[in-house]
Amino acid sequence: MSMTGRGSQADGTAPHSTSWRPGTAFWFLLPAAAVLIVIYAGPLLFAFHASFTAWSLVQPGSDKDYVGLQNYEDVLGSGEYWNAVSVTLRYSLSAVAIELVVGTAFALLLNLEFFCRSMFRSLMVIPMVMTPAVTGIFWKLLYEQQSGVYNYFVTSVGLPRVAWLGVDMSLVSIIIMDVWQTSPFFMLVILAGLQSIDENVIAAAKVDGASASQMFRYITLPFLAPYMAIAASFRIIASMGDFDKIFLATAGGPGSVTTTMSIFAFKTGFNAFDIGRTTSIALIFVLIVLSVSAPLLWFLFKSTAAERH
Repeated sequence: MSMTGRGSQADGTAPHSTSWRPGTAFWFLLPAAAVLIVIYAGPLLFAFHASFTAWSLVQPGSDKDYVGLQNYEDVLGSGEYWNAVSVTLRYSLSAVAIELVVGTAFALLLNLEFFCRSMFRSLMVIPMVMTPAVTGIFWKLLYEQQSGVYNYFVTSVGLPRVAWLGVDMSLVSIIIMDVWQTSPFFMLVILAGLQSIDENVIAAAKVDGASASQMFRYITLPFLAPYMAIAASFRIIASMGDFDKIFLATAGGPGSVTTTMSIFAFKTGFNAFDIGRTTSIALIFVLIVLSVSAPLLWFLFKSTAAERH
């Protein structure tokens, strides 16, 4: 009996080629790329064009009046805009830093074995799945100065009422609101990282006599750094664009204490009806978000490349 050749099939026919043609990937990516171009690039180019005009919704035909860089000069020379930038950065960086610590603490806790652990994990996710609009209204009721829940507990122990949404506390209050809603996101990402750590490494460290703090510092924390960077990158980008829950809780007030860049752009576009200036605000905002998130993204890509090598 003759033996069948190694490269042939049992019926004598040649095996199907598994080579990948260079142009094949292009055709697979083309539909998704086309959708992204239509959804994102089209409006972005339209906004870029509008930012060089004096387009106002109350002045018909003003979208044809080109003013060059005047909108950008007005925005960058506005003290109100730079106040909005300052508020946005303080809100975003403070909230993300606290959420990272709180999320890591809860992830470490929920990674332990204890009774009803699955139930606690499910309960922790509830704030994250609530819509931002509901969150803003819910927390505004909690912060209400006369009949709010928080001031009820404050006055029940003999302390004076706190103006949670007043000038001094409003920014702190919306940071607390965001920490409550978004810490579960950090918890889930970091918990996934904890459960992917090789148990053999942990066991070897215990055999070598490493303490719990040493294992956390030299094993757990370095391993979780990419997961923390992923969560922080996504959340910084998202938090700098937060609008609905802040607007429903404070409307950017009192005054401009909680007026973030997104709220400032909203007021410019829908209160002053100045579309040309609003689009320039939005495009400058994109550049600021990219510059703030770039270090974390660079660290993430660097860590990924190091793991591959």
